Amino acid sequence: MANPAKILLVALLLHFGVAPLCAAEKFSSEQLAFFEKKIRPVLADKCHKCHSVTSKKLKADLYLDTREGLLKGGDSGPALIPGDPEKSLLIEVIRYEDTDMEMPPKSKLPDAVIADFENWVKNGAAWPDEAAPTAGENAIAFDLEKRKSEHWSWKPLAAAPRAPGFIDQLVGERLKEAKLRPAPHAEPSTLLRRLTFDLTGLPPTAEEIKAYEQAYAKDPEAAIEAEVDRLLSSPHFGERWGRHWLDLMRYAESHGHEFDYPIHNAHHYRDYVIRAINADVPYDHFVAEHIAGDLLPKPRINPDNQTNESIIGTGFWYLGEAVHAPTDVRLDEADRIDNMVDTFSKSFLGLSISCARCHDHKFDAISIDDYYSLTGYLQSTRRNEHKQDPGGKIAAGTAEVQKVAAAGNKILNQTSSSPPKNLPEGILLPTNSRWFPSGHAFGDSFIPALGWNAVKNAVTEYPVYDSSRYGENLHGVLRTPTFEITGDRVHLYIKGNAQVRLIIDGYFMQPFNGLLFGGTRKDVKNGDKWQWVTLASKDIAQKAGQKAYLEIIDNGGGSVAVKAVCTSRDVPKLEEIFPPNPKAGELQQKFASQLTDLSKKANEISKTIPNPAATILSVTDGTPENDFVHIRGSHKNLGKEVPRRFLTALGGEEIAPSKNSSGRVKLAEQVVSQTNPLTSRVAANRIWHHLFGRGIVPTVDDFGPMGIEPSHPELLDTLAASLIESKWSRKDFIRQIVLSNTYRQSANPHPELSSQYLADTDPENILLYKAPVRRLQAEAIRDSMLAISGRLDPKLYGNSVSVHITSFMQGRGRPKSGPLDGAGRRSIYTSIRRNFLPPMMLAFDMPSPFSAVARRTVSNVPAQALTLMNDPFVVSEAKRWAESTANIEEDRNRIETMFQQAFARHPSQDELKTALAWIQTHPAKKTAWQDFAHSLWNAKEFIFLN
Repeated sequence: MANPAKILLVALLLHFGVAPLCAAEKFSSEQLAFFEKKIRPVLADKCHKCHSVTSKKLKADLYLDTREGLLKGGDSGPALIPGDPEKSLLIEVIRYEDTDMEMPPKSKLPDAVIADFENWVKNGAAWPDEAAPTAGENAIAFDLEKRKSEHWSWKPLAAAPRAPGFIDQLVGERLKEAKLRPAPHAEPSTLLRRLTFDLTGLPPTAEEIKAYEQAYAKDPEAAIEAEVDRLLSSPHFGERWGRHWLDLMRYAESHGHEFDYPIHNAHHYRDYVIRAINADVPYDHFVAEHIAGDLLPKPRINPDNQTNESIIGTGFWYLGEAVHAPTDVRLDEADRIDNMVDTFSKSFLGLSISCARCHDHKFDAISIDDYYSLTGYLQSTRRNEHKQDPGGKIAAGTAEVQKVAAAGNKILNQTSSSPPKNLPEGILLPTNSRWFPSGHAFGDSFIPALGWNAVKNAVTEYPVYDSSRYGENLHGVLRTPTFEITGDRVHLYIKGNAQVRLIIDGYFMQPFNGLLFGGTRKDVKNGDKWQWVTLASKDIAQKAGQKAYLEIIDNGGGSVAVKAVCTSRDVPKLEEIFPPNPKAGELQQKFASQLTDLSKKANEISKTIPNPAATILSVTDGTPENDFVHIRGSHKNLGKEVPRRFLTALGGEEIAPSKNSSGRVKLAEQVVSQTNPLTSRVAANRIWHHLFGRGIVPTVDDFGPMGIEPSHPELLDTLAASLIESKWSRKDFIRQIVLSNTYRQSANPHPELSSQYLADTDPENILLYKAPVRRLQAEAIRDSMLAISGRLDPKLYGNSVSVHITSFMQGRGRPKSGPLDGAGRRSIYTSIRRNFLPPMMLAFDMPSPFSAVARRTVSNVPAQALTLMNDPFVVSEAKRWAESTANIEEDRNRIETMFQQAFARHPSQDELKTALAWIQTHPAKKTAWQDFAHSLWNAKEFIFLN
């Protein structure tokens, strides 16, 4: 006998409707970007010499420089069967499955590259629509100025005159041209639900619905404005719009790859984003914090704990995937930096700059020089774990100790001596090269020769970095200048207790897994004895010729002092770099009484300095260096050096590069400059996309020629100009959009417009003759269930809740499982583990966080219906919801309440009659209500916005 609950479920699903299937573009911008980054460079580097129009002698009659060439194939038939890698000859030969035909012939491609080709073929073998190459193509100059002048996005903003209602005016003009009419306003309850989800990602409560209906009956316009203001001031606004931003930043809390090692303290970045959006931090400042928040002269201070907020934004650079044991660490660094450049360019500029990694951009006004001018900024930047200073109390305490030290140095009355000359090769001293202290322990610079350490009451013989200068409980990291590895070892002249790490080509995963990086980490424990400490191994020797630097880490509870580093195999005799200096002892003895009294004072102050607060993933400057053009993207084939600068098309060559810093502050200034038309356009368009489901430029992260041109160019520029004039306020910008008549339209077109005319004139509603119907994102669906069932914990911020692990989620690095309901927290607070993403979220198109995602996929697949029907979380929360309404006595009122909770509206008479009949005839009332609740969540109306 059929289960009556399932019969009701199906009946209600049919009654409420099902979602239409979504048509996909032939090749999405994401697919094309994957091709440009992962596939074309390999074809150019490994295949074109023998299989292209530029080949001196074409082999096997096979062209691999066009899609048509691959489809047509050569002597052995088609090389490519789109969608089927197992039947594609190209995949067979690169796998080395046929010993008679292995390509490339000299060596097999890395497994990761082969996997990229398999995925590319499986997903249809995307290739941009472009003219076929010619034999003389290499001689054609890259005309950046011509490309810039021909494409709309590089041109200055051309804003229309702004008056109240300019959005409706400019949209209306396009509708009038097409002989279309805007739809009437949506029903009040429909608009309330739309606003609440768009601004907070949560459904309106029964109390909010009632208050809104009462206010609307008195004054509709005032009620809507009040509701918008209430929602914009809600702390849940930052959670909703923060989730949009995290998609762009490929936010995750683990590194992915094989073992999915954690990204410690990543959640502080997530909380920073939510706080910044709730505080309506101007967007231009928010962007600047991401690029150079560690260097801003006036950082933003958290009002609650008085810590530096700005520096947290820089953590985004290192939220990407990381490989734990790369065989080619320089390539690994180039790939990581490429991901950073890609995230930076798509998120802030709407450009695919990474497409210029191997060659001048095929279509846009971006040269290969532009690409490597940006990578230089990141080559000059170091990953850092910053210890927050609550209320600036640590800085204040160290400043007081420094005053005491200054008094002691005044007594000594010594001037800094000149750096020693004729040093042995490979010696790095504090005086002959720039070192980079961070944190609080080491201060801002070294203690000079014959300088005084107030806490230790010691006159130094030679320049030294000493983490005891303010006490022994402070934290800090000292980084040496960048140097070249010349052999199998590196030496430090050091005393104290510390962890020392050799960072080769920016590789920072060694603490998780030392495979292939043996000997690059050492715990030093030599007390108060100066000695040479050596890091040595064959793994270091194998990386000779590569760039590296040392990190000397003091985690508090002790101290460490460093005088020199030697990068040569053999250390020099001490007298060659540190000849005897009896004057230090003489001074110490001469002024003993005065220095002792001052030292006691310094130690008293030191004891009052508090411990740091949270540890923040961030960046800091390292040795400034330019990058070199990688010919065909190969780090083994370097071309000319390119100075660090912004894009040529945006005036990057007009500003001299920084010599003494990474230059990220200047970069940030140029990115958010009002003369840069991209940043404001991209931000305005992205917000529009989130409110309408489609951007004015649909390819929201690609404003280049591979993207789609704006449907309303004048509106886009006017919106961008208004964003700037509002001092980059997100909230003011969103407010003007959601209060427009265009946003408030019904999802049903004007009754005088026939469906046939609409299908012929504007089948995709690009001109916005009605409100678009949009599906809720995965997080909003889950959070709605928690809110409606009464389980939602509204707490903001804090440690992430472990993801719930099902039996199907297997693999190395599998974390401990969290609770099924995520402890009731909103989805944004669930830990994002790259290799263990929640199945329910994936079913509803939560993106995998490996690259910037500005536009989520909106699919319609069977897994979604199956998830809503069978997922244990959905079933358990439906049960909880039904139980939470059990105190409502009359069935009619209970159904009414549940409809309002699910759909923000009252049930129709037919819906009420059907539901009552079901409930009242069911033999098990408790089960009936649970099935009824579950069925409402399976309705199309629950997961869509009208």
